Amino acid sequence: MTKDDFLVSFKYSVLQHARKHNNVTYSCREFNISRTVYYKWLKGFSKLGYLGLQNREKAKPRMPNRIKPDKEKILLNYIIEYPTHGPKRIANELGQQEIKISDTGVYNVLKRKSLNRRLDRLFYAQEKSDNPVVTERYLREIEKRQKVPISAYYPGYLFCQDTFYVGTIKGLGRIYQQTGIDAYAGFGFAKIYTDKTALSAIHFLKTKVLPVYRQFNIPLDRILTDNGKEYTTHWVNGKHEFEKYLETQGIRHTRIKPRTPQSNGIVERFNRTLLEEFYQIAMMKKVYSSLSELQDALDQFITDYNFKRTNQGYRLKGKIPYQKFLNGKRKYTLPLPL
Repeated sequence: MTKDDFLVSFKYSVLQHARKHNNVTYSCREFNISRTVYYKWLKGFSKLGYLGLQNREKAKPRMPNRIKPDKEKILLNYIIEYPTHGPKRIANELGQQEIKISDTGVYNVLKRKSLNRRLDRLFYAQEKSDNPVVTERYLREIEKRQKVPISAYYPGYLFCQDTFYVGTIKGLGRIYQQTGIDAYAGFGFAKIYTDKTALSAIHFLKTKVLPVYRQFNIPLDRILTDNGKEYTTHWVNGKHEFEKYLETQGIRHTRIKPRTPQSNGIVERFNRTLLEEFYQIAMMKKVYSSLSELQDALDQFITDYNFKRTNQGYRLKGKIPYQKFLNGKRKYTLPLPL
């Protein structure tokens, strides 16, 4: 029984109760409803029977003065060309083209389309343009507006890196994993170590990550990490090996806010995939005698993940990571990041 069916049944039982006891006041008190509501239900039942007890959706109000769709389309096309113009200016300019729309009518359309703010119109024009020139401000503002924690617009725009504690494996000791993933394409990387130091984090970039980006001629612009000691120093004006290495490579380093691991959620989700689909299964099937043997098995899984496994997430929507990693285009030309 659906919720609507349950409500109809309840209303009918109230009417039956009142009829059985021949006392509307008593029934309303028993079912904790007002007499007004009771008579409303009774009126509906008298007209349409059982169907009269169903909730009816309110008809949308007719707006006789609402701008016609063809004029609305003209107005939206005008905004793409002149996003900085306000309602009065738009109405005047369209009037010169013998398209009669009042400034109030223009504002109502802008309000309905969430374009009543100048900045919103600028971004609307940006998104609808055939050849957009994306600016740093546009990227910052769009990232603020995204419902997802992390946004990326081309391969190499943002690489998310994290240290993941795998566990203590008999014969191998404590195992840590340096994990990374391209935030645009979901193209993943992973390498295991016996420590969580800056040297391991740098070694991971040198041996696993940067060679792949260079192989496909994809510049890496920015790396996002947490505030772990392997990635940054907590001393004011202190120098850190990991950050110094990124400076030599021309890569910006961004850190998440303290105690907000969800800010780097994409790599956290990748860690979970590796744990559930690789480690938990691999450890059941085989006893690994060396770190290199475990790394070989991990490399094979990562290769399958990047080149064979489809991803159903909102970024890839059924694609394989390499398809987006190799087909992504850098859509803009900007000054070098500060």
